Amino acid sequence: MVTSTKCPNCGGMLVFDVDSQKLSCTHCSSLINIEDDNKKLEKKIFNQDATIALSETEYTEYLCNTCGREHVANTDKELLRCPSCGDVNLTKTNKIDFVPDGIETFKINKQTAINKLKSWLSRQKFAPNNLKKQAKSDSLTGVYIPTYIYDFNTTSHYSGVGVKSYRRRNGSVSYTRQFFNRTKFDKFVDYMDSATPSISSSKLRGLGHFSTSNILVYRPEYLYGWFGEAVKISLQDSEKNVRRDVANDISRNIQNSLSYDRIENFSCNTRFSDMKYSYVYLPVYKGTYKYNSKTYSYYVNGENGRVTGSAPKSKWKMFFSFLGIAAIIGGIIYLIARFG
Repeated sequence: MVTSTKCPNCGGMLVFDVDSQKLSCTHCSSLINIEDDNKKLEKKIFNQDATIALSETEYTEYLCNTCGREHVANTDKELLRCPSCGDVNLTKTNKIDFVPDGIETFKINKQTAINKLKSWLSRQKFAPNNLKKQAKSDSLTGVYIPTYIYDFNTTSHYSGVGVKSYRRRNGSVSYTRQFFNRTKFDKFVDYMDSATPSISSSKLRGLGHFSTSNILVYRPEYLYGWFGEAVKISLQDSEKNVRRDVANDISRNIQNSLSYDRIENFSCNTRFSDMKYSYVYLPVYKGTYKYNSKTYSYYVNGENGRVTGSAPKSKWKMFFSFLGIAAIIGGIIYLIARFG
């Protein structure tokens, strides 16, 4: 069992190695197994007294004085640049942070993440050339994102009046109205909600599937050499956000599924039951790019390499593209006028 951040063979610093999924010494390259106690992550029942646990050990905290984001680590590896805004104006302190129930470790290394990012940037047609050149080893930071995952059931009662229109042979339009009153049942498993404002829940879910069945019971060794964002959204606030977002999604999906020309007096009431939760760390490579005094962020799923984010658009590229399209259209008009 590892009880120190130092290598037992030479005293060098231990870091979690993605490729071997073991601890690796930065000095002698020794590989050390992380003890697996075969425990399985189990979600806890949510109620109004539910909370997340404080760590029993003190972590190193890095506070970005520019954007206010906080990141935590439990080794001596220095955080040189804020993963959220890219600034170097960091203050280092010690504090007690919340400890996650589980962790999904990084499965792809940084170079693979860079390659995935380059591929994504190549598809951003109007992205500045400097942004594409920036995709190199120091442009991404591996960060564990604090995330709440939920299991729950929903029962949605919805009603309204569906209107269909019919055009008669004489050209007039007639309408039929049908009252509906129905119930829909749904089951949600591993619904993710971000516990930090640095990445929205929609962006986190936009990173695609995380293999939540492979989430390990948290051990501090998995964080050696890596950084985790400090949790900033409480469990109780997250649960309220989830209820609101899921209810809105269900209501919108129901309306989109109804085969009417329009719907009048629509009402949808969704109730939640059997809600359980866990607080976990999910692996994400984060990068930032500043363009015209605005910061853009992009993210790479640390498990499967899927990329999401926002990229600025070069006004010059858009201008010349517009000129090219205008020239083509002008040429077609000229040919039609000349030979048509």
